[in-house]
Amino acid sequence: MSHLVKYKYKEFSLIIFISLFAFFINFQVGSNGVFPVDTFIHYDFAYRILLGDDPIKDYWIVHGLLIDYLQSIFFYIFGNNWKSYLIHSSLLNVAVAISSILIFINLRIKLKYIFIISVSLSLLAYPVSGSPFLDLHSSFFSLFSFYFIILWITKKKNYLWFFVSFFLCLAFFSKQVPAAYFMITFSLLNLIYYLNTKDLSLIYYYILGAFTFIVFFTLFLILREINLNDLILQIFLFPQSIGTDRYLNYILNLNNTILEFKFIYIVLFGIIFLNLFFYKNIRNYFDSDEFKILIAIIFFVLSNIFHQVYTKNQIYIFYLIPLLTGFLIYFINAFKIKKNFFIIYSFLALCIFATIKYTDRYNIDRKFHELENVKKSNSIKMGSFSENLKSLNWISPYFENPDEELKILKNLHDILKNDKSNKMLITEYNFFSSILSENLNTPSRTFDNISYPKKNSKYFEVYKEFLINKILSKKIQNLYIFDPKKIDQERLEHLIFDYVSKDCFKLMDINSLLKKLVVRKCNEFKS
Repeated sequence: MSHLVKYKYKEFSLIIFISLFAFFINFQVGSNGVFPVDTFIHYDFAYRILLGDDPIKDYWIVHGLLIDYLQSIFFYIFGNNWKSYLIHSSLLNVAVAISSILIFINLRIKLKYIFIISVSLSLLAYPVSGSPFLDLHSSFFSLFSFYFIILWITKKKNYLWFFVSFFLCLAFFSKQVPAAYFMITFSLLNLIYYLNTKDLSLIYYYILGAFTFIVFFTLFLILREINLNDLILQIFLFPQSIGTDRYLNYILNLNNTILEFKFIYIVLFGIIFLNLFFYKNIRNYFDSDEFKILIAIIFFVLSNIFHQVYTKNQIYIFYLIPLLTGFLIYFINAFKIKKNFFIIYSFLALCIFATIKYTDRYNIDRKFHELENVKKSNSIKMGSFSENLKSLNWISPYFENPDEELKILKNLHDILKNDKSNKMLITEYNFFSSILSENLNTPSRTFDNISYPKKNSKYFEVYKEFLINKILSKKIQNLYIFDPKKIDQERLEHLIFDYVSKDCFKLMDINSLLKKLVVRKCNEFKS
């Protein structure tokens, strides 16, 4: 009895330590430098929700809407500031680490191994970004779905499939991919397991989880007065039209399919190798938990890699290395391999090496946010710029001298503050609404080539009508365009003049990075 109490105490101590470690490591990393378009992708828009705006209805999105709403809750509870922003992502990092600990405890892995694995996970999961980011939320909600599959295999409780599909829905409305890939592979898993067990309740609970989410989500849309047709267009139809082109035009090669993920493959192949050579150690192997877990792991890992290969974002799935190391140790134990210390410690050493390597690259060099070639020691505390952002150390890849960048941003801040008219701001630096406590009516969450329909898109007229309607309904008098790169005619057309005629504005060149468009009467603005 005393031995059991002592073991539970060690488990509890591990969970507390890793919770604190996972939280503070992400909080610290997330405060060091920014890549504006990614770092602030949810910042102003979450604040605008508190002001009464909604995604889809009040600003165009091409990705999921869930994170904006989640962040608005954090702003509401912890205040409208940078710390609240990082509390959000840091807590999700904690959730990844702690859920992994609980899974591996359930799989009867020694705590000393779990300690190494969970520290590595804490370093390689959310800190690659630090701040809330679409792909990471989608992947980690999908990871929780995967964990419920593992729990179902070990606990034999069919109701756990309810949570598999429910968390997949959360993942999808964080970002459609990679969640869609997990939906396909996990649905296939559900069908395979059903055919193996002939237990219809597996499918029933899986469908029920998704149905429950859809019911609550539909009620939410009704309460927020978000049009279902608009949601379908922005979340499903338009993204599908740009996603198809990406797959057709992408060139696969040895580097982007194999070499970039070499450590992940090494551990995955180690797991497969163990199963191929030691499956006879398990009675009725192909009906065993070990075989079911192997199939789930393969599906999960390949879905991650498939998404990462076809996305143009930085690689963020190196957290799979410690995760797979934990499962490899599980299989070593399950197959009762004698003299297994060399295998275990070899893969733990690989895990530690990879963790150090990618911690240096992503947490210290901040590669995910394009900061690897920036002298981060030149960063500036943002307290002098805004109390709202005071815990952020500012440096970005756009300016070698952060003082110069902040001087430009301060000038923009003062211009916006002194302009008492109804105004619209188009920029990657989406924190001005928040620090000015004012809705600046930014029409789209991002402004790259795939954020909203271009002229050659069949949805071009839809976005054109959306943008004109926002200018009219918000009674916009002045429209500001700020870009860290020089704003030329092509950029102006991409942002505004392809959709609204130049005749509808008086263009004023404030400087090379900032344009002011004074709205005036024209045919397109006749309401």
